[in-house]
Amino acid sequence: MKKQVLIILFIFSVSGLFSQGSVVDSTLRMSLFQFQGGVHQPFGDMADKYGANASVGFSYAYKTGKNFLFGADFNFLFGNTVKDQNELFRALRNSNGQVVGINEEFVNPLILERGYAAGFYIGKIFDVIGPNPNSGIVVKVGLEYLEHRTRIETRQDEYPPLDGEYLKGYDRKIAGLAIYEFIGYQHFSNKRYANFFAGFDFYQGFTTDYRSYNFDQMQKTNSDYFDVLIGFRAGWVIPIYKRFANKFYIN
Repeated sequence: MKKQVLIILFIFSVSGLFSQGSVVDSTLRMSLFQFQGGVHQPFGDMADKYGANASVGFSYAYKTGKNFLFGADFNFLFGNTVKDQNELFRALRNSNGQVVGINEEFVNPLILERGYAAGFYIGKIFDVIGPNPNSGIVVKVGLEYLEHRTRIETRQDEYPPLDGEYLKGYDRKIAGLAIYEFIGYQHFSNKRYANFFAGFDFYQGFTTDYRSYNFDQMQKTNSDYFDVLIGFRAGWVIPIYKRFANKFYIN
């Protein structure tokens, strides 16, 4: 009887061992913490306002045993090419085209692009290439909230026309929902050290004005836009999963 019990325990131990497997030979369930960065070129209505931008962000995803991904991400957008900056502050400029402060000093605002994209996605890893069945071509689709605006820094201690609530009349804040796609390569190292992804991503944003009035244009704003971003993104991945021994011992 004792011998039979030991045999049964041995069978269950072996079957449990091989059902879990390892990253080398099995598709594992993982929690993925990803730190990422990218560069993007705007198209559509967004291209009328800004040039190329960069982004940094983070993402969390859960990978199933069948290589499906369910995740959420946040990416901060920033750039220094604002195409309509010469049109800003028209009402504040003197006859020489300069903005003069309250102490008769020249005000030279720093004008930048800022924004973010945040949302949820689903995806799938196709293990057609890579060192193990957890790596391969990855495809993601998602729904994001996209926002962009013009950031204005006066670099002076005080200039009321460009301070506080007045800035909202110049910052061109635009936001709305966006469809997101990504295609690239996801890599998991057999030894857990080199884990990364890289590929191309795409945003199609259906956005609208968040400010009701532009001071420089002296007109109300209530327009809808189609904003597109196309770019390259890469990131470092920290996978969390159970590691099982590939050997067993019997005394």
